[in-house]
Amino acid sequence: METKNERLWRLAKLRIKFKNNLIAYCIVNPFLIGIWYFSSGGDNFFWPGFPLFFWGIGLAFEGYNAYYSKGDLVEREYQKLLREQR
Repeated sequence: METKNERLWRLAKLRIKFKNNLIAYCIVNPFLIGIWYFSSGGDNFFWPGFPLFFWGIGLAFEGYNAYYSKGDLVEREYQKLLREQR
Protein backbone atom coordinates (compact mmCIF):
# COMPACT_ATOMS: atom_id res chain seq x y z
CA MET A 1 0.00 0.00 0.00
CA GLU A 2 1.27 3.44 -0.93
CA THR A 3 1.83 6.01 1.81
CA LYS A 4 0.38 9.48 1.51
CA ASN A 5 2.56 12.48 0.93
CA GLU A 6 1.51 14.64 3.88
CA ARG A 7 2.10 17.94 2.09
CA LEU A 8 -0.02 16.89 -0.89
CA TRP A 9 -2.68 15.48 1.42
CA ARG A 10 -2.90 18.83 3.26
CA LEU A 11 -3.05 20.70 -0.05
CA ALA A 12 -5.84 18.42 -1.31
CA LYS A 13 -7.82 19.08 1.88
CA LEU A 14 -7.35 22.86 1.44
CA ARG A 15 -8.63 22.68 -2.12
CA ILE A 16 -11.69 20.62 -1.19
CA LYS A 17 -12.47 23.05 1.65
CA PHE A 18 -12.18 25.98 -0.77
CA LYS A 19 -14.47 24.31 -3.33
CA ASN A 20 -17.08 23.56 -0.66
CA ASN A 21 -16.97 27.14 0.61
CA LEU A 22 -17.25 28.48 -2.95
CA ILE A 23 -20.36 26.36 -3.53
CA ALA A 24 -21.88 27.65 -0.27
CA TYR A 25 -21.04 31.24 -1.29
CA CYS A 26 -22.74 30.75 -4.66
CA ILE A 27 -25.87 29.29 -3.04
CA VAL A 28 -26.30 31.47 0.05
CA ASN A 29 -25.62 34.90 -1.43
CA PRO A 30 -28.25 34.78 -4.20
CA PHE A 31 -30.68 33.64 -1.52
CA LEU A 32 -29.78 36.70 0.61
CA ILE A 33 -30.15 38.98 -2.41
CA GLY A 34 -33.56 37.44 -3.08
CA ILE A 35 -34.63 38.10 0.52
CA TRP A 36 -33.48 41.71 0.22
CA TYR A 37 -35.17 42.23 -3.14
CA PHE A 38 -38.51 40.64 -2.31
CA SER A 39 -38.77 42.13 1.18
CA SER A 40 -38.00 45.71 0.14
CA GLY A 41 -38.64 45.74 -3.58
CA GLY A 42 -35.02 46.74 -4.11
CA ASP A 43 -35.64 50.23 -2.69
CA ASN A 44 -33.77 49.94 0.62
CA PHE A 45 -30.09 49.82 1.48
CA PHE A 46 -28.33 46.84 -0.17
CA TRP A 47 -27.39 44.98 3.02
CA PRO A 48 -26.40 41.72 1.22
CA GLY A 49 -23.35 43.63 0.04
CA PHE A 50 -21.71 43.10 3.42
CA PRO A 51 -21.69 39.29 3.35
CA LEU A 52 -20.89 39.34 -0.38
CA PHE A 53 -17.86 41.53 0.20
CA PHE A 54 -16.44 40.15 3.45
CA TRP A 55 -17.14 36.50 2.71
CA GLY A 56 -15.70 37.10 -0.76
CA ILE A 57 -12.47 38.48 0.70
CA GLY A 58 -12.12 35.43 2.94
CA LEU A 59 -12.86 33.17 0.01
CA ALA A 60 -10.24 34.93 -2.12
CA PHE A 61 -7.55 34.37 0.53
CA GLU A 62 -8.61 30.75 0.91
CA GLY A 63 -8.42 30.22 -2.85
CA TYR A 64 -5.00 31.84 -3.00
CA ASN A 65 -3.71 29.55 -0.27
CA ALA A 66 -5.20 26.48 -1.93
CA TYR A 67 -4.04 27.15 -5.50
CA TYR A 68 -1.47 29.93 -5.82
CA SER A 69 0.63 29.89 -2.67
CA LYS A 70 4.34 29.86 -3.47
CA GLY A 71 5.85 26.92 -1.63
CA ASP A 72 5.06 25.62 1.77
CA LEU A 73 5.96 28.45 4.14
CA VAL A 74 5.22 26.46 7.28
CA GLU A 75 7.46 23.61 6.15
CA ARG A 76 10.28 26.00 5.29
CA GLU A 77 10.01 27.75 8.65
CA TYR A 78 9.99 24.41 10.46
CA GLN A 79 13.12 23.27 8.61
CA LYS A 80 14.80 26.59 9.42
CA LEU A 81 14.06 26.12 13.13
CA LEU A 82 15.41 22.58 13.01
CA ARG A 83 18.67 23.82 11.46
CA GLU A 84 19.00 26.56 14.08
CA GLN A 85 18.62 24.05 16.91
CA ARG A 86 21.57 21.94 15.70
